[in-house]
Amino acid sequence: MPQNNKENVILFPGFVEENLRQAREASEEERYDQALEYVQEILRLAPEHTEAFLAAADILIRAGRLEEALPLVAQIWEEQSGNIAETFHTYLGLLLKLEEFERIRQLLEQATMIKELTPFMHEIQAIQETFQIVETQKEQWEEEDRFSRQTALQKAEMDPAYVLRLYEKLEGGTFEEQLGALEQLKYIPSPETVSVLKEYMMLVYPDPMLKTFALRALKRMGETGRVFLYKFGQKFETVIEQVPLHDEEMPDGERKVLECLSRVAYQQDASFVSFAFQLWMEYLFAIYPLHPPVDAPEEWAAALHYSVTRLLRMEQNEREVAELYHVSLPLIKRNYQTLTEVLHLDARSPE
Repeated sequence: MPQNNKENVILFPGFVEENLRQAREASEEERYDQALEYVQEILRLAPEHTEAFLAAADILIRAGRLEEALPLVAQIWEEQSGNIAETFHTYLGLLLKLEEFERIRQLLEQATMIKELTPFMHEIQAIQETFQIVETQKEQWEEEDRFSRQTALQKAEMDPAYVLRLYEKLEGGTFEEQLGALEQLKYIPSPETVSVLKEYMMLVYPDPMLKTFALRALKRMGETGRVFLYKFGQKFETVIEQVPLHDEEMPDGERKVLECLSRVAYQQDASFVSFAFQLWMEYLFAIYPLHPPVDAPEEWAAALHYSVTRLLRMEQNEREVAELYHVSLPLIKRNYQTLTEVLHLDARSPE
């Protein structure tokens, strides 16, 4: 397996470096097949060359061929060869993209026992804590889902007018009443309920977050295809099959925001990260089917951190938070303003 056995193969001076350089250049220009050819030239002469293995995996990941990259990275990790920290981060990133949650847990457990990864232990522990929060919430959701389904079906069976009362709450109830109606209607599918939910999503007054719950209800009832909804003064179209049913089903970039916040805020009060998780999910729910641009997760993590400090009345100003995440004040202000406008944080925060 990959061990860099160069004593058994004599490579021309500069051969590996030049081929790797050519491979990186081709990969950056999205000439992935050609990039792989440069790496394969190395592997033909040195089949166990670790750096070439990693380069091949990186090219496959860039090309979106994640399933092909996985066994290469897993093999290098199992052999603990090459730069262990680099392999760990590549492997972790790949598993996150593939949503291989059980393998991620195993990888993190292994990582805590490897001395070469000691400098990254805070990062590893922060990711573990984030996954624990997600797992706990998933278990709670599954238990609540079973109980809610039984309750809704029993009420609908015993009272023929029950569903009509849910429609009435959906039309004129408080936020909590509308949410409760949506959470029960998803267990009582019918053509009429589907029609009511689709009309509800095109109304002006319901909270944007509630409309995402209506989308989830449609998916939970087995509906498919395109559907329209009205949010923020605009009409959006989305596909029901793409709607996430669980909170952890978020794009990689949006998940990295929470990982970044966890790494920085792990020493805060135990409720801090959990509160941040809930606030971030509220925001994602409210803007769906839109998604925030998260090319730099630390920028959103900083704004989210600052939002939580205000809501929890903690003595930490924008400049201090900016220094924690190594981002500029204008970026925090911009993203915090976005969170505020969507979630009405000013109404929740102290003066």
